[in-house]
Amino acid sequence: MPHDNFYGIGSQLEQFAKTQPDKPAIFYQDTIITYKSFKENIASYQKQLRELLNTQHPQKVALLIGNEPMFLQVYFAVIMLGWVAVPFDPKWTKNEARLIKEMAEPDLIITSEAFKQEAAYQFDESIILDQNTLTEASNGLLFTADAEKEFYLGFTSGSTGTPKGFIRSQLSWIHSFSAGKAVFNYNHNDTIIAPGPLNHSLSLFGATHALHIGASFCLPTAFSHTSILNLIKKHRVTVMYGVPTMFHSLASLNDTYSHPITFLSSGAKLEPQVKEQLKNVFTEATIYEYYGASELSYITYATDSFNQKSPESVGLPFPNVQITIRNHLGEILPANQIGDIYVKSPFLFNRYLNNTQATQETLTKYGAFIGDVGFLNELGALTIVGRKNNLMITGGHNVYPEEVEQVIKQSPAVKEAVVVGLADQHWGERIVALIEWKDECHPNLASVKNLCKKHLSIYKRPRKYIPVATFPYTHTNKIARQQILDNLKELAR
Repeated sequence: MPHDNFYGIGSQLEQFAKTQPDKPAIFYQDTIITYKSFKENIASYQKQLRELLNTQHPQKVALLIGNEPMFLQVYFAVIMLGWVAVPFDPKWTKNEARLIKEMAEPDLIITSEAFKQEAAYQFDESIILDQNTLTEASNGLLFTADAEKEFYLGFTSGSTGTPKGFIRSQLSWIHSFSAGKAVFNYNHNDTIIAPGPLNHSLSLFGATHALHIGASFCLPTAFSHTSILNLIKKHRVTVMYGVPTMFHSLASLNDTYSHPITFLSSGAKLEPQVKEQLKNVFTEATIYEYYGASELSYITYATDSFNQKSPESVGLPFPNVQITIRNHLGEILPANQIGDIYVKSPFLFNRYLNNTQATQETLTKYGAFIGDVGFLNELGALTIVGRKNNLMITGGHNVYPEEVEQVIKQSPAVKEAVVVGLADQHWGERIVALIEWKDECHPNLASVKNLCKKHLSIYKRPRKYIPVATFPYTHTNKIARQQILDNLKELAR
């Protein structure tokens, strides 16, 4: 088999269907989809997609499908045609989904009955592909794409809450697969689980990597700590991708699992206490924490032993990742000096959708810069000090306070609002809204909560509301956000 770099994602599925036809590709509820069936289903979906869009040009296909095998089969069918998959989140509001549809301009929208029941939105032009004729193309060869092809359009919130679409090439993930294999030491013999939604790049990456290398992937419908433990036990899962919130929940279980398992945690630092509790439950666990981003993929990683030596650090760079710390002039700073974090690697995204300015601001001549600030020590380990913007990360989700504040201030009862993220062992950051009411004797919290429920995804809604008499301001008459955050941290001690 030629080197992976010449062939795109899924290029060996045809071979897997012949050499390991009965091996489970996907475990889903009580169903096992073998590699032979997986290949046949992808070929059938490719046939249907090509009939729906009779063109040789790459197309954008929106996936309104939840955590079910159909998602992965249609997704592989799309990207192996050399087209671009655009996963939609069922947790988006109608307005969020409509805005992202307008930005993405998909040529085709594929949905499922399960997604229709779960999501608060749907589009009239959505199509449900025929699953009853999946065996008709079983003898057909799969179409495979060149690794240079763009394949994935994902969305993250912008600094004002307006989504930003990022576009990746297949090669960027193929390079990432190689780096993950080198650092985390897993291969085609493993069984992998990534319990988050497949429309999030973390879980989608884990699933894509597993199926690309011929491993088995365990697909849960949703996350609950007891159900995930049951799946780990049932299928002897050996690798789990997740965010700290998930591992915090698993650590609280009153149970024991004594088989080897590797945990890959991303999104925020795991508290030492949580890691200790996690190892009490999973007695043979190996824990890696890694720092990355949807646009940049892997950046740094830390083993448990490394974390004990350098607890504040997010670890050392992955293979082929170069990190520099620079000042506002672009000059490289020496060790232990705080500055902007720039990343060069073969894992970077291609561009932002229809946003040349944002692309140029992120993909600079020094490397990629996403607003994080930190320093490198003498060993080359990276420590994140903060973010230039006010991004909060809660349960692995990115949330910008400005978006939440705009919704809260729609209430006529609100004079001013500031949203901050407070450190939380379970969520990473807990979203808190501070509200200055126009009439403090008659606050209308119910109206604020209703507005948040209507306009914000559940993970963006504040978990606590605190009334304040007034806010501190800077000399330029802007709210002193950092002072507010410092005061809250002091009160929380």
